Amino acid sequence: PVFVQNAQAKGFGFFETIPSSMNNMIISFNLTHKNKDMRAIFQDINFRIGLSHAINRKEIIDTVWVGQGEPWQLAPRPTSPYYNEKLAKQYTEFDLKKAAEYLDKVLPKKDANGMRLGPDGKVFSFTWEISDTRTDSVAAAPLVQKTWKQVGIDVVIKVEDRALMYTRKDANDFDAMDWGGDGGLDVILEPRWYFPYSTESQYGILWQYW
Repeated sequence: PVFVQNAQAKGFGFFETIPSSMNNMIISFNLTHKNKDMRAIFQDINFRIGLSHAINRKEIIDTVWVGQGEPWQLAPRPTSPYYNEKLAKQYTEFDLKKAAEYLDKVLPKKDANGMRLGPDGKVFSFTWEISDTRTDSVAAAPLVQKTWKQVGIDVVIKVEDRALMYTRKDANDFDAMDWGGDGGLDVILEPRWYFPYSTESQYGILWQYW
């Protein structure tokens, strides 16, 4: 407000820049997980689609980012020559019924509390690791955790030192983690989210090593 009120008198103005990133918080499931059961579940696209529909992006945007932004996938920005509307918007609708339908294809069995059971017959649970430098993700994570629980998925949020998180990532020793969406404009120069080409491709660490 101070800047806006004094802009005309002091002779300065404002302009918007276009960020190179295409998302503020991308949750990565470890598709090369060391545990074969966990790996199979994470690799099942129905699991990931189900959890995507169980994220209330509008609530998160309004609460954490003060209404700035719109629901988006891991897809190039409209200002990129590689923009594709279907890729950008698919599975972003918040729909718990639809989420449950997809998850039923992967984890159909539930306990008395409605929590989904894994292949071992126990409540399926995984840990989402967040760098302590990512304050927005720390604030948003409980909102995701809340709606995922409503469709029977238990996630444990673990906030930790960034160096530790990177060590665990590089060792392929994690369930899930998040990061920002680089590659919104520079799709060719920064393709980390489009195929696993470096250790920044959190979802496919072993694939990128190969």
